[in-house]
Amino acid sequence: MITTTRMRTAGAAAATATILAVALAGCSSATEPTPSTSGAAEGGGKVAFVIKPLDNTYFGAMAEGAEAAAKEAGVELTVVAAENVTDDSGQASKLNALVTAGYDCYIVNPTSQTNLLTGLVPVSDAGTPIVNLDLPIDLDAAKDAGVKVTTYVGTNNETAGTAGGEAMLDLVDEGSQVALIGGLVADPGNIARLAGFEKAVAGKLEITQTVAADFDKAKAKSAAATILIANPDIKGFFTPSGDMAMGIQQAVEEAGLKGKVAVVGIDGTKDQLADIVAGGQPAAIEQFPYLMGVQSVQACVAAMGGKTIPETVETPVLIVNKDNAQAALDAFPAPPAGFEVPNPFE
Repeated sequence: MITTTRMRTAGAAAATATILAVALAGCSSATEPTPSTSGAAEGGGKVAFVIKPLDNTYFGAMAEGAEAAAKEAGVELTVVAAENVTDDSGQASKLNALVTAGYDCYIVNPTSQTNLLTGLVPVSDAGTPIVNLDLPIDLDAAKDAGVKVTTYVGTNNETAGTAGGEAMLDLVDEGSQVALIGGLVADPGNIARLAGFEKAVAGKLEITQTVAADFDKAKAKSAAATILIANPDIKGFFTPSGDMAMGIQQAVEEAGLKGKVAVVGIDGTKDQLADIVAGGQPAAIEQFPYLMGVQSVQACVAAMGGKTIPETVETPVLIVNKDNAQAALDAFPAPPAGFEVPNPFE
């Protein structure tokens, strides 16, 4: 069993600073992807990891977890990343290069639900395992394209939103007015998180309005400031993004309402956790992208070993508040002590 709370790697900084990172088991060079005609590396196989931009702390933590798991399992991991969260074609091109090189398992964290499907067709045709991470691939489109996803690893976004609602209910009085500041309007994760929150607080809190801020910290801050001016009775904000939560908290504090208006955001970034410790935001929903990265590699190891693995593995979430924020911050990006998650593929 791999104990996920103990997985840390000194190579993580390099992963978050570059667009291409390679973690090799027992090799001295880590600068370029290494094509292989055999499709296997000494020690346990070759895994390709296609991810969203590494300069985003959320996806950087995901890559760090994958690198730690690959090192422990003795597999070679090649990581390529999109330039930004809307870099559909650029990310697809990087996948195509890896497919040409040949790998034993592909982990994909796509920028959209369909942008990697064309590149995955030959992977699926060859019977090579495909692990879908975080943003779900459109399974209907995948079926039409002839792509079979082996397993999905990630947060159940509605569950995360529900946890956000539960956290908010502990922070404000019943009947209080709250506002929702979402990300991209059509983003499936954004929609599910907002829906989960709404279900959790239905009949208990009044949602006065929902606005979109495109997962942008500055836009979220501006939206929150406008709402606070228009409605001084607002007692809380919920957002599906850690970066947006930081922007909203800034607006709250600049309005002189620190401690009077609660901000709850999903992700549980290091900045969010530190802000809770410092007495800023009262709560956050930690998603553990690090753990998602760990579990995606664990899925590849199991699949490459011929094991039958579950079609879906939901990564748990944790409500972080003043009582456990320091422990969560100390362990970041891994789960805090006591929050042990066994390998779901063993």
